[in-house]
This record gives sequence, C-alpha cells and structure tokens, in this order.
Amino acid sequence: LIVRTPIPEPVRLVVLADVSLSVRPVTGFTLRVAQAMHQRVGRCRVLAFVDRPVDVTDILLRSTGDNALADVLACPELDLEASSDYGKVLTELVSGSSLLDRRTSVVIVGDGRSNGLPPGTDRLEELRRRVHRLAWITPEPPRYWAQATCAMGEYASICDGVVVARDPRELMARARDLGNALR
Repeated sequence: LIVRTPIPEPVRLVVLADVSLSVRPVTGFTLRVAQAMHQRVGRCRVLAFVDRPVDVTDILLRSTGDNALADVLACPELDLEASSDYGKVLTELVSGSSLLDRRTSVVIVGDGRSNGLPPGTDRLEELRRRVHRLAWITPEPPRYWAQATCAMGEYASICDGVVVARDPRELMARARDLGNALR
C-alpha cells in the first residue's frame, strides 16, 4: 500500500498598505519589498487603501524600482482625498476577499488612525482567526497608541507581532521581528 500525504501549498502573503500621507515613507518601502517578493515567489498580493482596499498587485508588477509608490498612488480606484477608515477597510477585506485562508499571512502597514471613525477591532479579530499569521508595521510610536484617534494599542493586542518603523532603515533593522511574527 502506498499512502500519499498531501503537502500543503506554501503560505501566501497579503500586504494591506495604508497609502495616506502620514505613512507614505514606510509604505513606499514596503511596496517595493512586496514587489520584490512577488517577483521571487509569485505568492504575494498587495492591497492599498485609504478608505477601502484596492488590489494594486498588477500595478506594482508593471512598475519599476522607485516608481512603485507613485504608480500605486496614481491608481484611479484610490481616493487619496478620503479620510483613513480602518474599520471600513477591515470590513470590506473580511467580507469580500477570497485571499484569506489558513495558508495566508497578512502584513498590515499603517498608523492605526481612523480619524474618529470606528476602528473595526472585531473585524481584525475575525481576520486573525481566518489567516495563518497577522503582523503589523506602523510608524506610530507606542506612546501615541492611546490617543483618541489611534486604535493601534487595540490592534497590537490582536496581531501576532507589531513592528514600529518610521522609515526603511528602521524597518530593515526590525526585519527579524517581522519575520518572527510571520513564522
């Protein structure tokens, strides 16, 4: 008798990137990292958002080098004038995405500020239950997480790991922490 053990497919990565003005330095670098990862393994999807998630993976694959962020920001589906709305983004992601399953790791890049709108922590909890791992990259220092417009403290308690990085240099210095959160 020959018994075959099914081998699970590799984990897919979904990057959910806030492209509002306050987080662009770290988001631009993260988009370039996602672009490079997709070119190497082909299992990375990138969703950009301000107030709703937009799949920008194809835009990233067509762009080159330093143009990645500019090309994403030029996407007509993104409303760069809108206020950040993490609750709405998480609701749309959880309710309408076929990308999320137990073989998916999610990295969210953003400051956790929804400008007084509901933070959607219940949706983030649902997202966490559905995926393999959940990590967050934020430029927001922990001392500001308790401010009225920031839900980062609540989000951090749900995630497998949070990396604080204000620019590419800090993100590179914390790459091991991010890798451990996604392992």
